[in-house]
Amino acid sequence: LRKNIKDYQALPPSHQSMLKSFMKQQTDVKHCIEMNFMFILHMLDDVQDMFRPDQEMRSDSSPEASDSDNIRVSREAGEGLSQGDMDRVYTTLRQFVRDWSQEGQGERDKCYSPIINAVCNRYKDPAGVSVLVPGAGLGRLAFEFVARGYNCEGNEFSIFMLIGSNFVLNKIDSVSFEIFPWSTCTTNNVTHADRVRSVTVPDIVTTQIPESAQFGMCAGDFTEVYAKDSARFDVVAASFFLDTAHNIIEYIELIHKVLKPGGHMISLGPLLYHYAGMPDQPSLEIPWEDVLSIIEQVGFVIEEIEDVADVPYIENHMSMVSVLYKCKFLVARKQEN
Repeated sequence: LRKNIKDYQALPPSHQSMLKSFMKQQTDVKHCIEMNFMFILHMLDDVQDMFRPDQEMRSDSSPEASDSDNIRVSREAGEGLSQGDMDRVYTTLRQFVRDWSQEGQGERDKCYSPIINAVCNRYKDPAGVSVLVPGAGLGRLAFEFVARGYNCEGNEFSIFMLIGSNFVLNKIDSVSFEIFPWSTCTTNNVTHADRVRSVTVPDIVTTQIPESAQFGMCAGDFTEVYAKDSARFDVVAASFFLDTAHNIIEYIELIHKVLKPGGHMISLGPLLYHYAGMPDQPSLEIPWEDVLSIIEQVGFVIEEIEDVADVPYIENHMSMVSVLYKCKFLVARKQEN
């Protein structure tokens, strides 16, 4: 914001006079940033208790995972905010739009509904059916399963997402907040109003779930947290998750291991590969045909494959730029023997 004002003030007076509303617009943006800050403060209230085992969102499945995340919180707080940290804050705010606003319903219909429908069609009676949602983000997909009566556990590594999901799932009771997720976007705005528009979150009351359903959130790296688990879940429901691996084969093998015989891996997403282009990070980047081959070699029977076109991800639908993915939707069943 300061840079925008400085650049404006460096313009010739004749150019400044052509932008009569510029300073008023910056005041609007400042208000949006302050409102976002207040929302973040609400999220951070009592965050030190987030990993206590008596929390409704369970984070004690793996003591190692809980300890490592607590350490990571302290370290990040001490180091100050890097640009990467700021980018994660922006992403978290925009993830609230995707997961917990009416504006994000269309995106959820594309990304979550095929997965939910596949589970409901195969497990019509949710009683006792256990679902794992790795890469759970802010927890909406996991919540949707619990709201339908399934037992569900979400898994998430990002401390930013864990703080946000803890807030929306544990701390909000029939209260809504206005956030301004696009206020820091200076490019591809059609109007100033598009940039400073508010979004109300959450769009539903998150504390009302069936008493019979069990719901937990497990903090930590997927490959570490579930390394010792075997035949524990009926379903692994993964949205935009498989390509977040350093080694996608390791993910597929572990999903197979944690599923009960006859259980299902249901996945929807692209192959963006999270660590692609990072020279200091290992990253196996293989085409879809090889992914399918690995799934079968590991011991899955592929039941369904579909192309899902025009899938957005935390998209600003008022922006002049749109990024849409051509995703693959997959249902694979673990063989009985």
